[in-house]
Amino acid sequence: MDPSALTDSQVVLGITLIIAVATACQMVAPRLRVPALVLLLPAGFVLGILVPGADAQEFLGPAFGPIVDLTVAIILFQGGIELGRLGVERRDRRTASRLVWFGGPITWGAATLCGMFLLGFPTSLALLFGAIVVVSGPTVVGPILSYVKPEARLRNLLTYEGVFLDPLGALLAVILFQGIKAGQAASASDAILTFLGGLGVAVVAAAIGALLIRYGVRFVGPGRAMGSQVILGVVVLMVGLANTVTDDAGLLAALLMGLAVVRISRRFGREEQVASAQPIMSTFVTMAVGVLFVALSALVTPESLLPLLGPAIGTAAILILVVRPAMAFLMTMGSQMSWQERMFVGWMAPRGIVAAATAASIATTLVSLRIPGAEDLLPVVFTVITVTVLVYGLTAAPMAKALGVQAGDT
Repeated sequence: MDPSALTDSQVVLGITLIIAVATACQMVAPRLRVPALVLLLPAGFVLGILVPGADAQEFLGPAFGPIVDLTVAIILFQGGIELGRLGVERRDRRTASRLVWFGGPITWGAATLCGMFLLGFPTSLALLFGAIVVVSGPTVVGPILSYVKPEARLRNLLTYEGVFLDPLGALLAVILFQGIKAGQAASASDAILTFLGGLGVAVVAAAIGALLIRYGVRFVGPGRAMGSQVILGVVVLMVGLANTVTDDAGLLAALLMGLAVVRISRRFGREEQVASAQPIMSTFVTMAVGVLFVALSALVTPESLLPLLGPAIGTAAILILVVRPAMAFLMTMGSQMSWQERMFVGWMAPRGIVAAATAASIATTLVSLRIPGAEDLLPVVFTVITVTVLVYGLTAAPMAKALGVQAGDT
C-alpha cells in the first residue's frame, strides 16, 4: 500500500491497536497457560490483514529499520544483564561455547541447504536465510523457559546460547547481505575480516558504554526513573555509534554492555544502584517484545505466505526434528549432563525477534534491488518463527515434565 494513501486516523489506529493487541495477548496468555508468544504472532498476522494502518513499515518509512534495531538492542542489553546475573556453571561453560561457536555454524549449514533445495533460493540468498534462522535469543527463549521452569542449569545454558546467537547471527547476516548488494559474494578472507571488525567495534563500544552507565548511575544517585533514563540513553548512544561504524555491531555491543555492567557494578559495589533501575527497564522490555512481535508479523500478507507455506513448514520441521536434536547431541557429548537434560536441550531452539527484524529490514532492500527470491524471504522466516514458537511453546512444558527436568523434579 502507498503510505500517502493512509490517513492520519488510520495510522493512529494502527499504532494504538498494535500496542493494545500486544498487551492483551500478554495479559491473556497466563490465563490460557501458554507462553504469550503463541498468541502474539497469529494476532499480529490477523491485525495486518484487518487494519491497513497496522503496517509499521509503511507509515514509518526509512525510520522503521533503525527503530526496530534500537529496540532489539535494548532487549539484548537487558538479556546481557540477566545472563550476567544467572551465569553458567563452570562444568557447563565448554558445552555452552560449543552450542554457540560450533552448533551455530552447523545450524547455518543445514538451514542453507533447506533454503537451496526446499525453498528454491539461489545460493547467496540461501546462505543469508540460513544465517537469519540461526538466531534464537532472549525475546523468545526467556519467556518459554519462564513458563516451563526447567532446572536452573538448563535455564542458564539455554539462555546463554540464545543470548549470544542473536547478535552473532545478525552480524553474519549483515555481512552476507552486503555481499549480495555488491553483486558478488564476498571472499572468505573479506568476510572473516568484516566479522572480526564488527566484534572489535562491539567490544570497544560495550566497554565505553558500561563505564558511562556506571558513572552516570553513580552521578544521579539512587532512583529508578533517572537511573533508567541514564541506562537507556547510554545504550541507544553506543548502539547508534557502533552501527555507524559497522552495520549491526550495535546488537553485539548491547549484549556485551549488559554483561559488563553487571561485572563492573559488582566489582565497585554499585550493583544496588543499577538494580534499582531494572523494574522500569524490565517493563519496557516486556512491552517492546510484545509490540515488536505484533508489528513485524503484521508485515506478512496472506498473498505472500500461502504459496510458500508447504516448503517453509517443511524447513521448520527439519530444523526442529532433525537439525536441533542432532546438533545438541553432538555438542553435549562428553559433558556431565544426563540424557534427559541433553534431550531437553535438543528440544529448545525457537526463533524470535532478531530473526524477524533482520529479515524485515534486509528483505525490503533486496526486493528493491530485484534479487531473485528476495520477496519470499520475510514470509519464509515468519513461517519458521511461527512454527518453532508454536511447537516449542506448546510442547516444552510437557517435555520437561516427562523428562523430569523441571525445577523441583530433581
